[in-house]
Amino acid sequence: MISDKLRDRTNKFGKEIQALLNGTIASHVQIKAVALSRNDDRLFMLGHLLTRDTMAAQRFRLKPRAPKAELWMDISFQLRLDAEREHLMVQQSFVGLFGSAGAKHGLFHYDYERDKADGYPDAHLQVDASSELLTALNDPKCDTGRSLAKLHFPVGGKRFRPCLEDVIEFLVAERLVVPRDGHEKLLEAGRERFRKNQLMAAMRRDPATVGEFNERCKAQQQA
Repeated sequence: MISDKLRDRTNKFGKEIQALLNGTIASHVQIKAVALSRNDDRLFMLGHLLTRDTMAAQRFRLKPRAPKAELWMDISFQLRLDAEREHLMVQQSFVGLFGSAGAKHGLFHYDYERDKADGYPDAHLQVDASSELLTALNDPKCDTGRSLAKLHFPVGGKRFRPCLEDVIEFLVAERLVVPRDGHEKLLEAGRERFRKNQLMAAMRRDPATVGEFNERCKAQQQA
């Protein structure tokens, strides 16, 4: 059985994501949570109109500033409790931008896979583009035809990776979408919440550094 703690915290996180999207750059997004088990590790998946039948999130339409263009966002999260079964943790996440509901190639996508086993960084960005310089740099023995889209750009690792708010801010700042009024406050509040959670997680995993910081603070106060 999936624990009530995991279910409740997953549903809370899903509501936060849904409110963020519908309050900034999207409309009628419905984030659904589906429970699954893998190797005895209890997991939840989150995504727009996600169902147990398909186990795949659906893309949702954004409103580009260009009048004849289409832009679709694809997001999904895989969540579980941490090793202590106390705090919600992202196991995997995906945020991508595409030109249609079914396009295989898009603008870019951010991926996160905790403890990624293939040698690529856990948190990375891939941009669907080409580069003449990369073509010249490719090793003809093993990298023939490799495009820029195949490169995995590291983006901060498990603790300091970009959050969904950063992607939304990028789309607004670069004038790619039409935002809703008041989106700035939602972005700042969500980003602050994400950074605080990441900081707390880092502190739990590195108590020695936390202790050293506290000792420095005490010494400064006594000086």
